[in-house]
Amino acid sequence: MSKRIKISDFAQDDKNFNLHTDVGMELLKKSIESVGVIESVTVSSDDKIISGNARQEKIIDVFGEDVEPIIVETDGKRPVVLKRTDIQSGTKQFYEAAILANTTAKKNISLDICLIQEVAVEMYNIEVEEIGIDSNEYEDWELPNELTATKKNEPPTMKITFSNLRQLKQFEVEIKKLIELKDFSDVIYSISQGEI
Repeated sequence: MSKRIKISDFAQDDKNFNLHTDVGMELLKKSIESVGVIESVTVSSDDKIISGNARQEKIIDVFGEDVEPIIVETDGKRPVVLKRTDIQSGTKQFYEAAILANTTAKKNISLDICLIQEVAVEMYNIEVEEIGIDSNEYEDWELPNELTATKKNEPPTMKITFSNLRQLKQFEVEIKKLIELKDFSDVIYSISQGEI
């Protein structure tokens, strides 16, 4: 008797290049709750997720970790088609699913450029520009040379915005360096609603 495979059996990619966004993750959960799963999770031959880390997480949130996936094996030369037997073309559910598939994907991308640089470029020498990464679009964050006050008699400020906690952790090391600098030793920062 073969072992029953559950959605939770697939290992998350610990080097996932997409940090995701809080808005995108909520939209993904809403999409799965509203119209079910409309995009697949792709795994490697050793069951590590290539694409679909967030989908797996939200599928587990909505349906539980014991949900049994349908496994379709392919070598990548034949496309896998997901046929939804419960959705008819030209219906509200059809159009809702089509819109959610595209808006969720768009709103849930927040690439971890530091990790892409470390893994894809430095470890594997992948030409990331050739596969769609615009390196000019993602410039490294640099420490400021000085902080200035917006109004007289107010403390100087610097605002950093972020879309999720993983992205904030990327800034954490640089923020600590900034605070340790002699010129900025009196800097106080606070975190609220996606801004420092």
